[in-house]
Amino acid sequence: MTNNKNLGNKGEILAKEYLLHHGYKIITNNYHFNHLEIDLIAQQQGYTVFVEVKTRIKTPESLNENPLAKWQTKNLKRAIDEYCFNNHIDLEKIRLDLIVVLVDTSRQTATLKHYQDIF
Repeated sequence: MTNNKNLGNKGEILAKEYLLHHGYKIITNNYHFNHLEIDLIAQQQGYTVFVEVKTRIKTPESLNENPLAKWQTKNLKRAIDEYCFNNHIDLEKIRLDLIVVLVDTSRQTATLKHYQDIF
């Protein structure tokens, strides 16, 4: 397993712990539709929340970069639409969140930023 994959897995674990701590119920993680993936699917206050997790090594550049490219957002929307269709979920009761995990390797710490409803 590559270092990037390990870093991403650790970020997803931190994001999942964060969501659980904040009252979310995790439905599934790493949902796949064809070649597309949704990192976490949760429920909170009657909403189905789709969560994309981006984990980066903390650098001056990583603090300013947009973690989601336009094509990634488009692919997420396709996977979300498919999941909602297959599970009979009302599109009025969904949201896409982004959690950015920045890892400070020198201090062995991570900071997490949660952006809600990024559609």
